[in-house]
Amino acid sequence: MAKKYNVIYADPAWSYSKGVYQEWRPSHDGKDRLINDFYKTMSIEEMKALPIKDISEKDCALFMWFTYSHLPQAIDLCKSWGFKYKTVAFVWLKLSNKGNILSNIGSWTMGNTEAVLIATKGNMLQYKKRNDIKQIVMPNTELRLKGANRHSRKPKEVMERIELLFPNVPKIELFARQNVDGWDAWGNEVENSITL
Repeated sequence: MAKKYNVIYADPAWSYSKGVYQEWRPSHDGKDRLINDFYKTMSIEEMKALPIKDISEKDCALFMWFTYSHLPQAIDLCKSWGFKYKTVAFVWLKLSNKGNILSNIGSWTMGNTEAVLIATKGNMLQYKKRNDIKQIVMPNTELRLKGANRHSRKPKEVMERIELLFPNVPKIELFARQNVDGWDAWGNEVENSITL
């Protein structure tokens, strides 16, 4: 029987289709690169097929990173995993080492933020320990790394805030890129705690 968790934190490997979403990122050497050049992506169907229902407790909170162009797919993915969308839990304002707002090319406006939604099932309010956790996240100095590992890396402060909200329950990070104390992990770049 699979281990079950009350908190699931996920940074899905969203795929980008030509003409539908921004499928490339400009690199510092001036060449456009496909998202798949930086990390392996999955289709929405592949992500829906993951057995998340098997590892989630009856009372469970899902914290999921999404790109704004994927908002409808993110909500659909929550539903397919057995969760009900609640709100946006965190918004990460991206800053440079010098404190300047970073901008990514977008189809309509320049993107300066990424967000984490929260979806739940059961009664997670009984496990919530804090009412003073802020939505805006602005830490950036540890994120301005060089090399392929910097792409899609998220601020550790988000996990720390989740720990403050729900300190005494089993937690797992899906699509993890590093192992973190106190969290189980699953992903193609880490030592996995479970098999999916």
